[in-house]
Amino acid sequence: MTPPTGPAAGVHLPWAKVPAPVKAWAGALGGGEPTEVRNLHGGFSPGAAALLEYPRGAVFVKAVGEELNPESPALHRREAVVSAALPALPAFPVLLDVYDDRDWVALAFEAIEGRLPQHPWERVELDAVVAALEGAHDALTPSPAAPVEPARRHYEKLLGGWAELATTARETPGLDPWSRANLAHLAELEAGWPGAIEGQTLLHGDIRSDNILIGAAGPVFVDWPHAAVGNPVFDLVTWAPSVVLEGGPQPEELLALHGPSRSADPEVVSALLAAVSGFFVSHSLRPEPPGLPTLRRFQAAQGEVALAWLRRHIRR
Repeated sequence: MTPPTGPAAGVHLPWAKVPAPVKAWAGALGGGEPTEVRNLHGGFSPGAAALLEYPRGAVFVKAVGEELNPESPALHRREAVVSAALPALPAFPVLLDVYDDRDWVALAFEAIEGRLPQHPWERVELDAVVAALEGAHDALTPSPAAPVEPARRHYEKLLGGWAELATTARETPGLDPWSRANLAHLAELEAGWPGAIEGQTLLHGDIRSDNILIGAAGPVFVDWPHAAVGNPVFDLVTWAPSVVLEGGPQPEELLALHGPSRSADPEVVSALLAAVSGFFVSHSLRPEPPGLPTLRRFQAAQGEVALAWLRRHIRR
């Protein structure tokens, strides 16, 4: 759960600095040396992301090694499992092959002819993305990825930020006064997230503009390492704060565009929103992780939006 450009974008490795064995693997897929290399930027992985033109056509490759960030290779491995299970539909990327030498992991996908969403968000485009996401949720219910665990298990180490802060508040500088004064209530609201996230849908888990491409056949949702099986409302709740930061509507309006979110029990939304706001706020107060120097700043910005939304929601 983490804008595609600007100060929040990550620091990426250029393709030229990827190890030779990874380049050789990609070249074998493409039929020789690349005739053009376009390094792509956006997101928060410190690894390489490049569109490579080969004699056999264009391939998108993402690659990362443990020295860049010790957790990133495992995320690529997980994304490979999920991507291999996605249906052959226009909304999903097509995985071609995987490289893994136990240090470096690389994934090759069919190149997608598309662009990132316009910012500030245009309403027609936002409506199209929400409709495509609802269609993707339908196609992913029940989950086609058998090895992928339930969301309540996958996110149990990530969520629970308010409860964590309730025990460490005295040692946590930077926490805003309202949150500090209401930690017990926030932790109580958050405690319901495991039940609220239950469901049968394969969730993306990290919907953001830099994980969406607007293609000729409609929006395509890329980057699936945080996928898990649960309630589709979770994808909307985690996405909504970044939409506001990108000039889009308030979260309540975004959720009203999505059928499952529009009809969701308000208590379910409360629990998920409490958990997501707690994630953003608590993680924003932690030290920067290796190779990701702007992540905490973006989490703090999303946390401000999510917390303001939560305060409006619980006043109803």
